[in-house]
Amino acid sequence: MPDDQEQRRILSELHGTGGSSDPFASAVRTTRMPMIITDPRQDDNPIVFCNGSFLQLSGFSREEVLGRNCRFLQGTGTNAEDVAKVREAVETRTPIEIDLLNYKKNGESFWNRLLISPVFDDGELTYFFASQYDVTPERESMQRMQLDQATLEDEIRQRVFDLTQSEERLNFTLRAGRLGSWTLELADQRLVASNLCKEIFGRAASDGFAYEDLIGAIQSEDRSRWHDAVDAAVADGGDFDIEFRVELPGDEVRWVEVRGQPSSGPDGRAVALAGVALDVTQRKRAEEHRLLLVRELNHRVKNTLATVQSIVRQSLRSSRTVAEAGEVADSRIRALSMAHDVLTEESWSGASMGDLVAQALKPFTDAGNDRFDIGGDAVRLKPRTALAISMAVHELATNAVKYGALSNETGTVRFRWTVGPAKDEPMLHIRWEESGGPPVEKPRQVGFGSRLIERALASEIGGTTSIDYRPTGLVFTVDAPLAGLTAPEE
Repeated sequence: MPDDQEQRRILSELHGTGGSSDPFASAVRTTRMPMIITDPRQDDNPIVFCNGSFLQLSGFSREEVLGRNCRFLQGTGTNAEDVAKVREAVETRTPIEIDLLNYKKNGESFWNRLLISPVFDDGELTYFFASQYDVTPERESMQRMQLDQATLEDEIRQRVFDLTQSEERLNFTLRAGRLGSWTLELADQRLVASNLCKEIFGRAASDGFAYEDLIGAIQSEDRSRWHDAVDAAVADGGDFDIEFRVELPGDEVRWVEVRGQPSSGPDGRAVALAGVALDVTQRKRAEEHRLLLVRELNHRVKNTLATVQSIVRQSLRSSRTVAEAGEVADSRIRALSMAHDVLTEESWSGASMGDLVAQALKPFTDAGNDRFDIGGDAVRLKPRTALAISMAVHELATNAVKYGALSNETGTVRFRWTVGPAKDEPMLHIRWEESGGPPVEKPRQVGFGSRLIERALASEIGGTTSIDYRPTGLVFTVDAPLAGLTAPEE
């Protein structure tokens, strides 16, 4: 155990008061590393030595430091757990290295990297040697780095979240729009297709779907257009949009629209294509149906105008005055319009014979009389047949009002149509029979109405017509093959 004289000598050399030239003592005194020595043999383990660097670091004078425990450097921000670690190291006489938040004399805080080592003499603890180092810049830099890292991590998390949200929105949009996505690597022709894209091409989600499978699904007549579109997009870097037919299992044919655009490598050349696929079968069918309707409408308008032109021309030719011609033409055009109304209600797919006759005779039955006896079998007529029969019925009723059974107060009309068997095929039989009117004579001159009733109708229905001018009343009959007259039931 060192005696007191030896202790005084050591401290004297460290403080430089004994004129010693001990290089160790000189190094401790002059080093830029703040250093202190404490004496654990004294009460409260006081500081017995501090060099100038420590005084410069802490801002305290030597008189304010010597004889005090190091805890005077601690403050409100010093971590209690770290202090406990230092205390435990001192009590267990073990070295420790730790960063403590300490305070200078002026109250400024700094991070102090404290390295404490016990000093033994013949196995007995004599001193604690502690070096200090201000690591505030390092800690602040580390804190900034940690903050930057935390900020970066937050930004990465936010970007990952945004990317996930964007991907989910994209997937939702693709699903909602029934859009299948795909990418094609040009170098190795590797195709990656979404499940919906596979479905559009008639494949299950679990099925493989290579580029060769896509090409094989395209109808042979359309493949060259696909290759031309892809080659053009790769060559000029532009978008491409192509529609083609796809053959599915079971001989089903589907129309598919594919849109895409190339992506380029560092040299500016296209390296991949990416895009979407859409089943446009319903749209193509709708377009075809629209074109069909336009053609049908054009055809009907031309036919209607031709019919109206014929009505006007024949009305003028057979009338004695312009006023009479106008009245006759107006009546016939209204009859044509009413027939159109019946067909329009059925989307021009056909018309019921009963509805057609009721509409044609409506102007003659609106007075509330019961001079018509109408009835027949359920027959659905084609549009052209319906128009021809409707105009013929109108002419028969008009003539009956002018000259026949409806020209007096007592005449009646019996109108019947039936479907009857024949040797080869079913026949439609129509019979218009007047009675109770004035005596009937065959006219000397055949007018437009009679020609319309007899000749035009026969030509239109592909059957025979007959007008019998009986004295008791006119009888008109029609016999025609049913197959050429009827439309499918709805």
